[in-house]
Amino acid sequence: MIIYRTRGRMVLAKGLRPLQVVSVILFVRLLSVFLVQTWYVPDEYWQTLEVAHKQVFGYGALTWEWQQGIRSYLYPSIVAGLYTLLKYTGLDYPEALILLPRILQAIISTAADYSFYKWTGNRKWALFLILTSWFWFYTSGRTLLQTLETSLVAIALSEFPFKGGKLGHYEQESPKWIWLAVLCVFLRPTSAPLWAVLGAYNLLTTNQSRMKLVLRTYVPIALICGSALVALDSYYYGRLIVTPWEFFRFNVLHDIASFYGQHPWHWYLTQGIPAVLGINVIPVLWATVKILRQPKENKIGSLLLTAVALYVAVYSFIPHKEFRFVLPLLPIFLYLAQDVIVPWSRKAKKFHLYLLAGSILVGNAVPALYFGVVHQAGPLQAMPALRQAATNRTSITFLMPCHSTPLYSHLHLNITTRYLSCEPPLNASGTTYEAETFFNNPQRWWRQETALRQAPDLLVLYDRLKGRIESILAGYNLLHEIPHTQFPEGEVSENLLIYQKAKTPSKVAADDVV
Repeated sequence: MIIYRTRGRMVLAKGLRPLQVVSVILFVRLLSVFLVQTWYVPDEYWQTLEVAHKQVFGYGALTWEWQQGIRSYLYPSIVAGLYTLLKYTGLDYPEALILLPRILQAIISTAADYSFYKWTGNRKWALFLILTSWFWFYTSGRTLLQTLETSLVAIALSEFPFKGGKLGHYEQESPKWIWLAVLCVFLRPTSAPLWAVLGAYNLLTTNQSRMKLVLRTYVPIALICGSALVALDSYYYGRLIVTPWEFFRFNVLHDIASFYGQHPWHWYLTQGIPAVLGINVIPVLWATVKILRQPKENKIGSLLLTAVALYVAVYSFIPHKEFRFVLPLLPIFLYLAQDVIVPWSRKAKKFHLYLLAGSILVGNAVPALYFGVVHQAGPLQAMPALRQAATNRTSITFLMPCHSTPLYSHLHLNITTRYLSCEPPLNASGTTYEAETFFNNPQRWWRQETALRQAPDLLVLYDRLKGRIESILAGYNLLHEIPHTQFPEGEVSENLLIYQKAKTPSKVAADDVV
């Protein structure tokens, strides 16, 4: 990527055409698919790929969310379309099942990045920021609901009718963003605060009658899109169901989400957003100060900050917090960042331009490479090793924190698997889940387990557990030791181990005869 200075501005290339821009974006997004080979969170697999695999191939595992109806089948159905194509063409190799959904998401992310670029008025700094963002590089090719949600947010913002903007296309009113907003809410109901602010702004600044806008645009789109998604989910669940309501009922009204961890109210401000932005937090803070000092001169920035503030405030009141939950705000943050960098770059010296661009590039490349290549690489490297060791009669038990690896979407073998569950207390029966019970007393859990079923052929565990189950491992041989992380925490440790059941003397003799 060539960076040079002309007329006081930093540009990435001379006379970039749409096809050139799309090609560059697509290259970076596909690069992330093949370069980022680490585990992030279970939802990347268990809320999309595993669901789609069960839909198409008839075997797999569904988490409690799919039993209770709090997830929409929208994204899994898209992946299921790919899986169906692979199934009926006989190309359903495990590698294809793993890569094609990620490539599809990378293409969707490419469309989002190009929309972001167009939203900013084809600003090269905007393109530079979105392409170098470490967290977006880390997540843009993952099959996370938040990745698709972020893509929809970026595309919708490029279609949103901002008023008082510097570019003429902001003055045009298009209903496209409303369709995308409805999709976002069904995909992740927690995106509602963002659209509430933008929707209120649209009603206050519209060029047409507000009542007509509501009755002729908002209501019909919400009914058509919402009804289609309710019909889709009701078909798969086998009953009438509105997944956004079920999501709200379980996670907010019953506070099920806090079962998986709680954080202080300020976590997003002090840890979540700074980590997601990385070095880009500096221009974002710069933009925030500028907007707060001169809100009338920065009307679009003020609106976007208001939307961000409400979004973060709502999320801050929810005890359970994660970095990926603020991912949909990334396009907004990067828009604000480029909006202060561009005016500055027109007057900056060449040395300062190179210094800023180099700092942003290096500051993002380091965490992108570490988290994408090194940190938490064990689970994805373990799956091909398990496929190689397994036969049609093999059984596998994962003695790890629940959902620590993908499952059938990466194995693609209809075999018996056993993993520790961590379903939340949906009733008053207690709060101890199976994974907690196991780690409190692994030996007792194993005795109860093997009393009910035969000992598994393969065991997968983190090496921290090894010393606590030596008597169990006496009947197994170490097959693989895979590096996982340099920052062990809780029951997750530095290496992931795969053990294979030792052959009994009689079995060895039989094999020798054969």
